[in-house]
Amino acid sequence: MRTDHEIKDDILEELDWDPQIKSSDIGVTVREGVVRLYGSVQSYTERVAADKAARQVKGVRAITDEIAVKHELEPTVTDTDIAARIATLWEWNQVLKDFEITADVHEGHVTLFGEVLWNYQRETAYDQVVGIEGVTGVNNQIRIKPHASATNVKRKITAALHRSANLEASRINIEVEGGKVTLKGDVNALYERDLIEKAAWTAPGVTEVHDEIHISAK
Repeated sequence: MRTDHEIKDDILEELDWDPQIKSSDIGVTVREGVVRLYGSVQSYTERVAADKAARQVKGVRAITDEIAVKHELEPTVTDTDIAARIATLWEWNQVLKDFEITADVHEGHVTLFGEVLWNYQRETAYDQVVGIEGVTGVNNQIRIKPHASATNVKRKITAALHRSANLEASRINIEVEGGKVTLKGDVNALYERDLIEKAAWTAPGVTEVHDEIHISAK
């Protein structure tokens, strides 16, 4: 079992190594594998990158993200500016231009609404907004339209898990009801659970993923 000190040291190294993270004002505490990130960064992109970096470290069981976004240009970027830039993104993006996606902006925090056919389209919308100057947070409420049978969804997820060299598919139970997927079982690290959840989202027709996978403390 890895110690909290070892986990913390590895997270700090990941944060220092990631070229997307420019801020040195990120603090890390670890208690029984539960990580707390705090401090401040200059963009929401950095905050997302810091969370992803911590998730890659072996022994991390959960993460509390308390990093604040403090833009250098914060006084000059208005909610109207952010909304206008988002609207432009939709017009020029080949993945999203055929869908009706709307964005509400309040004090830099963006909430996305709409409906798409695939999760990668939903993630594309999120990724596009994350990098906009002035954005302090993104709440992705875009829905996925169901368009596949439960049997096919389960088969696709199971096949994806078996293809992964980092996962033991036999330890994961998959329950499917319409487009809703429930994942159960045990893994050894947070990044393994993330891989399984990602595999579930890649199946056609998945609209919800409920992750009930337990992370072992061993």
